[in-house]
Amino acid sequence: MKPQELEQRIRQIDGFVRVLTQECHILDERRHILSPLIQDPAIQAGLKAKLDKTPGANAWNHLAPLLGQDLVRDQSRLFLDNHWRSGSLTNLWRKLQADPAIKEHYRERYGRIFDHFHDEPISDLPPESSAVFQEKFRQNDRDENYSRFDSGWERVSNEMVILSADPVAAKIKTLRDKHHAHLEMRKLDEEPGAFDINTLGLTFNEVLAFGDRCQATVAELGLLLTGTSWDPQQYASVHEAQGKAMWKTLAGV
Repeated sequence: MKPQELEQRIRQIDGFVRVLTQECHILDERRHILSPLIQDPAIQAGLKAKLDKTPGANAWNHLAPLLGQDLVRDQSRLFLDNHWRSGSLTNLWRKLQADPAIKEHYRERYGRIFDHFHDEPISDLPPESSAVFQEKFRQNDRDENYSRFDSGWERVSNEMVILSADPVAAKIKTLRDKHHAHLEMRKLDEEPGAFDINTLGLTFNEVLAFGDRCQATVAELGLLLTGTSWDPQQYASVHEAQGKAMWKTLAGV
């Protein structure tokens, strides 16, 4: 890959991972708006008591499935879309494999991320001695960072292999293709009607767990590519508290 092409590709990948990270934060907020409706008995009971035998009960029955399908659609868009212009995790990983020079660029950048900490001379040492120790400390940081990058890259690589054969991912892609992107009908020799999404056996718990695993992979990859660390569990704890607070207020519990 020519230097100019490599520079363009790096700029594109940097943009992809930043956008994907922001989208993951939004996805996690929505995940924690949905989860109390299907996992918190007190909230479920409070909302049921308020809505039972009211004109709003039928609309209420649509809410959890609606939010669930929206979550599935976003998961497919953010993690599984393999279109060449997509900013999904799958397509981002594909771009990173396009040329060994891309990985080497990010490894070198990550390795030198603390170089600037060692720019200042050590005040109580002669300049020559200071320079020796500065370079030694700088190289120690580089070696640790190279090792961290290599182990992180291996973890992401393993997760992407698992993702490519994940049965939950296959269900999500099928649901997206046959129900969201298209109103797919049954085969000619079957009873006329729309594709039955219940045959997929996709559960809410599978959807939530799948999203959590993919976000962890995005966080690890984002650290390696940008040097920026974010803990999905910390974001999740905030979003969980917000989601529960909203539903508890509405449910009166």
